[in-house]
Amino acid sequence: MRRSYKPREGSSSIAQAETGQPASGQWAELRSAIAALKASYALVGQTPPEPPTLRGRLGARLVKVVQRLLFWYTPQIVHFQYSALKAFEAQVACFQQLENEFRTTQRNLQAEWRDLQSAVANAMARTQVLERRLEALRLQTIARMDREITRLRAQQSVQEESLALLASARPALPAASGSAPAPRPCPEDLHRLDALYAALEDEFRGSRQEIRERLSVYLPKLTGAGIGSESMPILDVGCGRGEWLELLRENQLHGSGVDLNRIVLAICRERGLPAVEAEAIAHLRGLPEASLGAVTAFHVIEHLALPQLVDLLDAAKRALKPGGAVILETPNPNNVFVSSRYFYLDPTHRHPVPPLLARFLAEARGFENIEILELHPWPEEHRVDTRTGGDVAARFNECFYGPQDYAIIGWKT
Repeated sequence: MRRSYKPREGSSSIAQAETGQPASGQWAELRSAIAALKASYALVGQTPPEPPTLRGRLGARLVKVVQRLLFWYTPQIVHFQYSALKAFEAQVACFQQLENEFRTTQRNLQAEWRDLQSAVANAMARTQVLERRLEALRLQTIARMDREITRLRAQQSVQEESLALLASARPALPAASGSAPAPRPCPEDLHRLDALYAALEDEFRGSRQEIRERLSVYLPKLTGAGIGSESMPILDVGCGRGEWLELLRENQLHGSGVDLNRIVLAICRERGLPAVEAEAIAHLRGLPEASLGAVTAFHVIEHLALPQLVDLLDAAKRALKPGGAVILETPNPNNVFVSSRYFYLDPTHRHPVPPLLARFLAEARGFENIEILELHPWPEEHRVDTRTGGDVAARFNECFYGPQDYAIIGWKT
């Protein structure tokens, strides 16, 4: 008997749903149930195989009789089963589509969540960077304010001393009939730019901590030679704000300083550092012969004319004990940036002193075992890559990004 209702091949929406995500265990069970329904549906209205036995042949004929008697009912059963199967397939496809949409939505939400987490992480990182910058700016501002307050207090102290000195030294007023005396140069005029120069050093010299870190390179050389003890004290010529004196004191070394700038001397006094107002060469000449372990002068000799530099070397050699050392640090003119730009940020600089000239002068005035110590090269990130530039890049780095300072270290034997 031919069935009146037959599903079209390939029309199942289950096949379309199978192109999505791999089925889970529940979907596999549903597909298995649908396959079983299809198999049982295919058997409805079909004549079973006829067995070769007499009983089988009689049974088959009886089945055919029943089928003919139920010719009007069998198509309804087939139609019902086909409709139920199609409805079941449609429901499964709908559920699977909902699952696929749910998974797509879930993936989109997860991607959006990851993007949100990444955005939050980036925002937090930027916030941390800003916080670090603000903290660094705050510390720099506080340090600058501290330096300015210290300088202003020192300037006030110097001005008060100057006013007191002027008040005590003010001459009597001349008689009305007499002629006015000729004006005499006031020694105070020599110090009218002290505050300006102290502010200039604060602006361009660097912070106290930076200077202390740079100067710490000399400590092992002095302590290794036994310099800095009570019997081998250190004199710092042009001591400035006293970073070197402070470093010596922290390392239990004996040292004192001389300078002409009253503002920086007042700063030294506020910090309890031993520093006096004096002209360096005259001060050295006034000391007992062979009384010092070391004479240091950081960024001083570039301020001196040749006769003064020679006098400084001679006075230092006279004041040093045998085994004593002189240390002269100065800007390095071999660095093009230094010799052409940074050197002139200090208007009191006279001229750069090349390392070979400084060594020659120290040797000519009797110092021995002289060492040229190159200092403070530019950081690596400023340098040209020598892997691509070769020898030319290396020479360029040496001329433009090499040591910005150098020191002459000579010994009295």
